[in-house]
Amino acid sequence: MGPLNRRLSRLRERLPAPLRSWLPAIPPPTTRNLWLLLAGLVALQNCTVFHTAQMDRFTLLALVLWGGALICIEDQLEDFRPQPGWLGLLVGTPLLLWVLARTAVMVSMDNILFVLAPLAGLALTLLCMPLRQFVRFRDPLLCLALLPAFRILGLLLPEGPLSLFIARIVGFWLSILGLDVVVNARQVALPGGAVLVGNSCNGYEIISQLICISVVFLLAFPIRSWISRVVLITAAPVIALLSNTVRIALLAIFTSMEPAIGKSLFHFFHDDAGSLIFAGIAVFVYGLLYMNLLERELQPLHSPAPEEER
Repeated sequence: MGPLNRRLSRLRERLPAPLRSWLPAIPPPTTRNLWLLLAGLVALQNCTVFHTAQMDRFTLLALVLWGGALICIEDQLEDFRPQPGWLGLLVGTPLLLWVLARTAVMVSMDNILFVLAPLAGLALTLLCMPLRQFVRFRDPLLCLALLPAFRILGLLLPEGPLSLFIARIVGFWLSILGLDVVVNARQVALPGGAVLVGNSCNGYEIISQLICISVVFLLAFPIRSWISRVVLITAAPVIALLSNTVRIALLAIFTSMEPAIGKSLFHFFHDDAGSLIFAGIAVFVYGLLYMNLLERELQPLHSPAPEEER
């Protein structure tokens, strides 16, 4: 790596001054930088596989969890010196190679992909430090463990009762607007159209995702107050549920509009990137709540006392 680094540095020096100032200097090939490069490539590969396996709705969550794992070790990067033990090298190396080989053959949705992220994090930890120092990587590993936890939570949520509950809330929003709405089990009907709250629309994914994001926030930006923690954990599914029910209410309205307009709007907010807009709104609202509670714990800066008038 040393000769390659020197060649790249010489190549950078030959570039024009404006381009050279824009490009960052190539860091030296220390064990710290090489481990960070390896970790970044593993994270990128893991997130890319979610996309290539036609699991786009989970790609953003994987990016958030890998980013949360990085934030959890950010304060350790200054004195970060990987020193793995022999046991870590013997176990971590084949484990990481197996994870990379297993993800390389995935072309469609496979539940094992959710387990490979924490296994990759475990392998990277084994290649970084001896077992007695694993506590330093506890929070990053917990972040990555949220991927299989998210999948399990989505499978355990009761689909039937949740869909019926969502349909009633959607009917409530539409009745507030003064619309003639009829709720029949999962069906929400308006004059001229109706929607059926199915398994893919009841919001279990966005509820699970926001719960995972709330745990990442608590690990990366800890809050001391137990009351605030309970509020934040409780608020996550509530905000996700409200965001999803507003989206379904809009879909019901679109079905009652003229087909030329309503059909395109319905497909955008149901099948295309429009559904991600409401997920982003939910995360944004939750972030505002979290930052507000976090700022309440921060000590205010004391302004210097004004000078006495002479």
